[in-house]
Amino acid sequence: MELELIIGIIIGIIIGLIIGIIIIYAIMKSRMKIELAKWKAEYEIDVQQRIGDARQDSVNYSRSSLKGKIGEQLAPLLPEFTEKYEPADARFIGSPIDYVIFKNMSKFDKNAEQNTPIEIEFVEVKTGKNKNLSDLEKAVQEACTTKGIPFEVLKPKIE
Repeated sequence: MELELIIGIIIGIIIGLIIGIIIIYAIMKSRMKIELAKWKAEYEIDVQQRIGDARQDSVNYSRSSLKGKIGEQLAPLLPEFTEKYEPADARFIGSPIDYVIFKNMSKFDKNAEQNTPIEIEFVEVKTGKNKNLSDLEKAVQEACTTKGIPFEVLKPKIE
C-alpha cells in the first residue's frame, strides 16, 4: 500500500511537471510570437524610414547635380565669365571639360586683311559644394599645362 502511494505520488509529480512544462512552453511561445511581431513591426518602420531617407538623399543629390549642370551651361551669362571671355566665343562641350573658348572668334572677319589671332583656352566651370576637379579633369588640365594650352577653373558665386 505504501509503495502504491509513493508510486502514485511520483506519477502525479511527473504528470504535474509535464503539464507545467506544457503550460510554460505555451506561455513562452505566445510571448515569443508577440515579441517577434513587435520586432517585425519596428524593423518594417526602420526599413521604411531608411527607404524614405535614401529617396530624399537621392532627390537632393539629383537636384544638386541638375543645378550644377544648369550653372555650367549658363556660365557665359555670369559676370565672372563675361569679365574674361566673350560669350559668343564659348562652346559648351560638357565632358570632360565644360567649355572650349575660341578667343577673338566673334571678332573674326573673313573679309579683313588682318584679324586678331584666335586663341584656344579650356574652361571648367565648378558650381555647388564640391568645386574640386575630377581625376579626368585633372588629367586634361595636366595635358593642357604640359602643352602650354591655357586651362582655367571658373568658380562662379551662385547662391
